[in-house]
Amino acid sequence: MRIPPEKIDEIRNAADIVDTIGAVVKLKKRGKNFIGLCPFHTEKTPSFNVSQDRQMYHCFGCGVGGNVITFVMEYEKLTFVEAVRSLAERLGIALPAATDQDAGLASEQEQLYQVMRLAGKYFYTALTESAEGKPALDYLKDRGFTPETMKTFGLGYAPNSWDGFVKHATENGFATAHLEKAGLARKRPDGTYYDYFRGRAMFPIFSTAGKVIGFGARKLREDDPLAKYINSPETPIYNKSRVLYGLYHAKDAVREADSAILVEGYADLLAVFQAGIKNIVASSGTALTVDQIQLISRSTKNITIVYDADSAGSKAALRGVDLILASDLDVRVASLPEGDDPDSFVRKNGGAAFQALLERSVSFIDFISQAYEKQGKLSTPEGQALAVRTIVQSIASMKDELKQNFYIKQVAEKYKIYESTLFRELERLRGDTRRREGGAPNAAPPRQSAPVQARTSEAPLPTDERNLVHAMLEGGAPVITEIFAQIVLEDFTHPAARSLAGFLQARALKEEPLDPSALVNDLDDPAQKKLVSELLFSKYQVRLDDGTDFPQADPRKIAKDSIVVLRKNALTRMMKENQLEMKSAISRGEDGIPYLERDRQMSAELKQLEQGAHPAESGLAS
Repeated sequence: MRIPPEKIDEIRNAADIVDTIGAVVKLKKRGKNFIGLCPFHTEKTPSFNVSQDRQMYHCFGCGVGGNVITFVMEYEKLTFVEAVRSLAERLGIALPAATDQDAGLASEQEQLYQVMRLAGKYFYTALTESAEGKPALDYLKDRGFTPETMKTFGLGYAPNSWDGFVKHATENGFATAHLEKAGLARKRPDGTYYDYFRGRAMFPIFSTAGKVIGFGARKLREDDPLAKYINSPETPIYNKSRVLYGLYHAKDAVREADSAILVEGYADLLAVFQAGIKNIVASSGTALTVDQIQLISRSTKNITIVYDADSAGSKAALRGVDLILASDLDVRVASLPEGDDPDSFVRKNGGAAFQALLERSVSFIDFISQAYEKQGKLSTPEGQALAVRTIVQSIASMKDELKQNFYIKQVAEKYKIYESTLFRELERLRGDTRRREGGAPNAAPPRQSAPVQARTSEAPLPTDERNLVHAMLEGGAPVITEIFAQIVLEDFTHPAARSLAGFLQARALKEEPLDPSALVNDLDDPAQKKLVSELLFSKYQVRLDDGTDFPQADPRKIAKDSIVVLRKNALTRMMKENQLEMKSAISRGEDGIPYLERDRQMSAELKQLEQGAHPAESGLAS
């Protein structure tokens, strides 16, 4: 769906950024700005700044920044259009119907979301208000779920009717094709439709934005021939490997605790959540996937797996450990007593006991060791070797070599083995991995991870170029025009500065809006968006140690001083290039006089600059 720019501006201007961010981050007034603890990384000292004047935010700790739309996108993990729609709904601003080529797809997805919302209400009403739903309600109450929990998670009941929901949805204007595509109905050979869910307790599955995208259904009747639990089929809005049950309700608690508890089933999560431990998510009965781990990683880097203490649970936990470590997250494991799952444990022992269980969680090294010890395998050298090899295999799945080294040291101390022996095993496993992935069999592992290499290879932004771009953002079109009357875009040596300066110049020439809060939406590169917020929240916007605001510098004064430096540097580079070209021309037997004349002209301009003269006539203030 394409939203007109003027409508985006209307929404952005109506949504006060302090109110929006203040609803999820505790903000404190400091000078002209507000500060708080960054919601995107863990910190103890506030470095997250919000400007009501600019309607922008920036964190000096992790570098994130942008406007109210980008905040909703990042915090709620939404697309741009979803974030705009979310803000519009909160503000009561109507959005126009889609008119572009994607209108059909966007309209279909919206239809699917709407019919899923209708289904959620239908099932909840059937549970709480119908006579047929009473056995399901009694079942959920017997499981210990309170009315508040049922309402919070939208629990429901699918009536035991072949076409009860199909009739309800069509009466509300939904096409049967959309019911089928949403996984709520199936088509018979004769062309009629019947309900996919019948006679079951219903557990809505929410997206991270809080929309119903699927259902889990628990059987209630003995004569139901299907499995104990069935899920919605894959649909355009539901992919079970990319969804975590409960994440929508848990994401704030996960961020606050900087930790996520991972369990398997719906009832497990509900019981623990109801007991007051809210930083919990579930894999919805499916094997843990990389996509699900990445969802968690947006809110925390720490995961505690809670597993059933049987062999199947132990194997599932071990698979999860390796996936989590390979995703560069930290993992601990909490094991339940034999015969318990999280639901039964909490019902018998309460939330405090479950919290104590979490506090006794162990590292993956101890978890693997304890598993082998329970099997009686640590009593022989062969069993010990197998246990150590399994641990090293988990360590080999890590991408962080420094972490690997520390863990190898731990294993060496625990099992009284030389570190060199463990490192040889680690190298062997790395080699096997590289061969499976098609790498060179004997290639040495990189000594530094790719993200570190990328950071160290990027040159810092020169101060004068930084100041010039800052002056453009502060001064707008008049200052941009005056700057480019004296320098050219090629005078910028840093790619980021050159790119952003060119973007601003183009907007000024087209007389397009230059309000930084607005232009952030038009920048495609996330790094450029961060640079804009960083520049605007630089020393010219923050407070001094004595509590006073740093005096605002005149953009024209910043530009005037920086242009001199930039022009000097450009002339020095051009003179060196000209001398090289002259030598090359003379060696080919050509006349060197034109090069000498060009050199004299540049030398004269450079001398003027060094004596304090300005490059050209301009409106820039002295």
